[in-house]
Amino acid sequence: MDKKTKIHFIGIAGIGMSSLAEFLCKKYTITGSDLSSNEISTKLKKKGVKIYKHQLAKNITNQNLVIYTSAIKKNNPELVEAKKRGIKCITRGKALGEFTRKDTNICITGTHGKSTTTNYLAQILLNCGKKPSVFLGAINTKLKTNFIYNRSSLNIIEADESDNSFNFLNSMYSVITNIDFDHMDFYKTKKNLYFAFENFIKKTTNKVIVNNDCPNIKKIITKNPNKKIVRFSNIDKDIEFYFEIINRKKSTEIILYKKKNIIGLFKFQRISQYNCYNVVSSIVTAIEMGISTERIKKISKKLNQPGRRFEKIYERKNISIIDDYAHHHNAIKEVRKFIKDDEDTRTILVFQPHRFTRLRKNFKNFLNEISLWKEVIVSDIYSAFERKQKFTSREFVDELKKTNKRCKAHYINDYNKIVTKLKKEISKNNSNIRIITMGAGDIRKVATRLVDTIKNG
Repeated sequence: MDKKTKIHFIGIAGIGMSSLAEFLCKKYTITGSDLSSNEISTKLKKKGVKIYKHQLAKNITNQNLVIYTSAIKKNNPELVEAKKRGIKCITRGKALGEFTRKDTNICITGTHGKSTTTNYLAQILLNCGKKPSVFLGAINTKLKTNFIYNRSSLNIIEADESDNSFNFLNSMYSVITNIDFDHMDFYKTKKNLYFAFENFIKKTTNKVIVNNDCPNIKKIITKNPNKKIVRFSNIDKDIEFYFEIINRKKSTEIILYKKKNIIGLFKFQRISQYNCYNVVSSIVTAIEMGISTERIKKISKKLNQPGRRFEKIYERKNISIIDDYAHHHNAIKEVRKFIKDDEDTRTILVFQPHRFTRLRKNFKNFLNEISLWKEVIVSDIYSAFERKQKFTSREFVDELKKTNKRCKAHYINDYNKIVTKLKKEISKNNSNIRIITMGAGDIRKVATRLVDTIKNG
């Protein structure tokens, strides 16, 4: 295949599709379609990628390959037309595996923390003389991109476990941040989920770096002992890597041990305990790749989180507005634990449930967690391509109030109305106030609209 080869992406503006499209546009002629337009699609257009606003059969002409996301339905007009014409059609996960098959790949997976760990590791390697291309499932806030291109055969890939597509990848080094019971609509059983991760470990050719404090990971590696597994822990001092956390007022320090010997003290901007696991996994991976601890120490305080990971998008006087991607009850819990010591600040959580199936199957877990927040606004459920169901956020809020009467919970189904309410709360508040928008959908719009409203008076 060469520049004459034409590849079409159905849903090109998505975070995973766009990074692959940008990677391939260096060698091939790329077209794509997406119903939404964003900064990512604008960047692709500047690189010469033709993007259609509508997904129509006529967009498929003489392409050699069509790549689509697992969210695309079988009756999508472009997909139907491509198959009718006999054009090869493959999912994004399979395409990523095929086009990186001969490369040296470092693949980061896990239920939580993939993007943050990928982002940390990319920053470490890029600042330590390596030149990887980076496929990130979020936006690097400094570089304003989800894809970094370097002309080398080294790739850092955020590997998607949600639909088992991470097993299409050939990985030399792998990182498993944790395993939680998410995406069970796909896996159906715990056994299937475990099997997918067991297969991922078996396919890795060199080292697999794992969080030994995650019970589900521990269960898998105990059942399948393997010399290539490298464990790290904040609890067990007797394994390959052990770390201690020292929290200062504005910084976090991590003391890292290798086989009970101190190998480094690393200083960071203040991060949560949860994020300490992410950063340690990236440090351990870099060390296993031969990067010296001294080089990592020099850049540790400069490391930044990707977008939508407790991202402060506005901070002035007594007001802070934060946007976070957390959409699983355990991730939401970690955010709450991170801010719990800051009792002087009033916090209002604006939560957007993500997918009907996730909320329904984990209803009690979400209920128990969200009810612990003092003030909550819940928006409509973000369907993420699922069919709408009778179950609503209003019912969830009703149950919240029953679960904890001290939790001031409100259901508001309109973003402009949410912004109006938040503006009123800010205007009558004399003490410190923190607004957190949270969810994997488009709830960030509330935060950005609120910021615009504040700036415009």
